[in-house]
Amino acid sequence: MRKKGPRSRYKNIGCFIIVLGVFVLLALVLPPTFWWFILGSVLICVGIWVCKCR
Repeated sequence: MRKKGPRSRYKNIGCFIIVLGVFVLLALVLPPTFWWFILGSVLICVGIWVCKCR
């Protein structure tokens, strides 16, 4: 097994920051109704996932 070093943590933080930046740019371009649709879809998917895992 390979140990995870401190660099893997920074890689995860870097990926998170990149994804967050993409969301900020999309939020400036796309209309608000699109984001409500995405929020509803994510909540439905999370609810289904929680029901299947329990």
